[in-house]
Amino acid sequence: MVDAACRIAGKEEIYIFAGRHYGRVRFSKGDPGHSLAAGPTLLSKDWNTLPKMGFGTVDAIVPVPGKEKQLYVFFGGRYAKIKLENYDDIFVNDGASPITSGWKSLAQAGFDSVDAAMLTPGTKHEMYFFRGLHYVRLDNSTDKIVNKVALIAEGWPSLVQAGFDCVDAIVASPSGHDHYYVFRGDQFAVIKVDRSRRDTLVSPPKAISSAWQALEGWV
Repeated sequence: MVDAACRIAGKEEIYIFAGRHYGRVRFSKGDPGHSLAAGPTLLSKDWNTLPKMGFGTVDAIVPVPGKEKQLYVFFGGRYAKIKLENYDDIFVNDGASPITSGWKSLAQAGFDSVDAAMLTPGTKHEMYFFRGLHYVRLDNSTDKIVNKVALIAEGWPSLVQAGFDCVDAIVASPSGHDHYYVFRGDQFAVIKVDRSRRDTLVSPPKAISSAWQALEGWV
């Protein structure tokens, strides 16, 4: 399964994290064709920040709103802010912090860990966080809840249609069009989330192994 995924700023590439390994997947500009550009490799070998914090795997990774080269990385009950430039990662803050002390809004939502996260389309500072059967929308600039915690089944028609009651990972497609890849177990689906936050199912669930040749043998 895919544990986490994020798009690499300024490139037609995404990072895929699965267990203790990661890979870099490169897309063909303007279409969904892709290939494995690097990996799979152990996180402990190629990342500077993650091993120093004891992050053996990654639960969720998402860009910092307004700072596309900076990323929030979540593992267990902790998170960190790092910067990624030319595939090199450095710390922005001083290592990892407990989610419940660094994110008052997530603590208020009852999220002591995070399964997946994404920027909220059409906003400057808002983010969606997913944990188990639930999701919440937060304002990163104020650290406040925008929409109360709700069931994914009640707020995401596209995921209901896909049969996904939970989300393992979600990542914006490098091909654009407001499309997102959503991973759940051994399947993935493509959804569209427009700037009014309306979500629709673009491509129904398929086996990851049937469409992601770059992940064959390690996801």
